[in-house]
Amino acid sequence: MVRSKGGLGFALLVASAAGCVPLSDYQALERQFDEQEKFVVTHKDTVRELERREQVLTLRAREQEQQMELLRGRLEKSETLRTRLEERLRAGEASVPASAPKQEEEESTVRVAGLEVNPETHGLVLESALLFPAGRWELRAEGKAAIDRVIAELNGPKYRGKNIRIDGHTDDAPIQRSRDRNQSNWELSAKRALAVIHYMEEKGIDAGRLSFAGFGPHHPFQPGSDDRARSRNRRVEVVLVE
Repeated sequence: MVRSKGGLGFALLVASAAGCVPLSDYQALERQFDEQEKFVVTHKDTVRELERREQVLTLRAREQEQQMELLRGRLEKSETLRTRLEERLRAGEASVPASAPKQEEEESTVRVAGLEVNPETHGLVLESALLFPAGRWELRAEGKAAIDRVIAELNGPKYRGKNIRIDGHTDDAPIQRSRDRNQSNWELSAKRALAVIHYMEEKGIDAGRLSFAGFGPHHPFQPGSDDRARSRNRRVEVVLVE
């Protein structure tokens, strides 16, 4: 049983008065009692604070686990969609360009042969940074490799009779690096589309199937003038036409 300080003091006072406990011993005991009482109060607060922190950490751990579950679910959906598209591509069922079912479009950006499809034009998007040096229209080796994948599809039995239009697009920034060679973005976009035309013809695409257009900055893929939007708007699209 824990006795209160008052009870201890009264008992010791009685004992001292009876001659059983010297006053100095009583005072020493009283000081010890005060110290113990302060220790208990101080550490009770510490224990309560530690318990509170433990509860907060437990809640955070639960929230993180829930977030991990959500991410795992999204990853599984993305993997399923990717596998589905790869199977369709191998079976010759994916179109160039193509539009996926509505549910798939909502879940993920549609890609064919590793390239994005513009949902408005149904054109297969090749970003200019992949195809050309800045301000130029000569094809890079990496760009030719990407076009080769498209040509393999276009020469396949499903699309062999389809006509192809190559659309050149730029961003909305005025011509700077190539002002001595291009009067405007109209001219640069047309030259880039024509460079792709010539390469496809060299690789065996019938010239009678091919046409091109230069749209300059007037049909943006992503609205805006920030770096990301401009990067996506600088592109060439491969569009199947009747």
